[in-house]
Amino acid sequence: MKLDKYSLALIELTQHVGTEHFYSKLKDFFKITFDFDELIVLQFHKSADTKLHYRYGNDGKKNMLYGEESWRYLTRLYVLDPFYRVFADKGKEGFFSLDEIAPDEFSNSYSSYFNFLSLTDEVGYLFPIDKDNCLHLDISRFGNSEKFSSLDKTLFAQLVTPIQNLCNSHLAMMGESSETTHSNVENVLLNFGKDILTKKEYQVCQLLLQGHSTKAIGTIMTIGYETVKMHKKNIYSKTFLSSQSELLALFIDILQSESLDKDVDHLSIYVDGQ
Repeated sequence: MKLDKYSLALIELTQHVGTEHFYSKLKDFFKITFDFDELIVLQFHKSADTKLHYRYGNDGKKNMLYGEESWRYLTRLYVLDPFYRVFADKGKEGFFSLDEIAPDEFSNSYSSYFNFLSLTDEVGYLFPIDKDNCLHLDISRFGNSEKFSSLDKTLFAQLVTPIQNLCNSHLAMMGESSETTHSNVENVLLNFGKDILTKKEYQVCQLLLQGHSTKAIGTIMTIGYETVKMHKKNIYSKTFLSSQSELLALFIDILQSESLDKDVDHLSIYVDGQ
């Protein structure tokens, strides 16, 4: 019996578990069914830099992200990535689309920091390795491409279990999950504002940093719209800032500092220096 391309690609992928060609074969397997411009395989860690395992781009280049912007993402900005936050905050796993998980103001709030990606659409898998580690398969379309269809997303979701099992087996055989570079980035986010803001103001501040609107924050915290506005006003008053965009810009600037001390409220340090 002659096997179809899908079956042959799956066999190829399975045969390369535990080899350096596994992620390339994973790309080939996905390409049988889906049209996409980029596949990136990342390892998220709550107290370490994000590790790049593999990159395929439709320009024929692979195995590296490019330039300073990409360095900023892997060592700093990943902490704001909605896929990372779904793992870090909610411990979720499986298949997700960016439209499904991103805060309502994320694209507007962070356009100046992530616009180098030129994303049209983004979907991905989250496969936990342990409580602090997660493998993220990120699949994107750029430029004038159409968004992934509902059928595409259904097919991606149907592949969760077999792809997760293969990835887990590959990582176990390669022994890659233990390789980490310590980072305080997640700690910097979680401590941002804790020493100078009230409990409610701190919660609002954290949600603002993730890209949520005033309306969305009210829904998440089950408080009124005007109450959220009051908390925002207090936050800006205490920090000598005037808007969500200024708060985001300050946090990004702090994230890119050479020294990120642990268990320190960097917002408080900023305010003390004003």
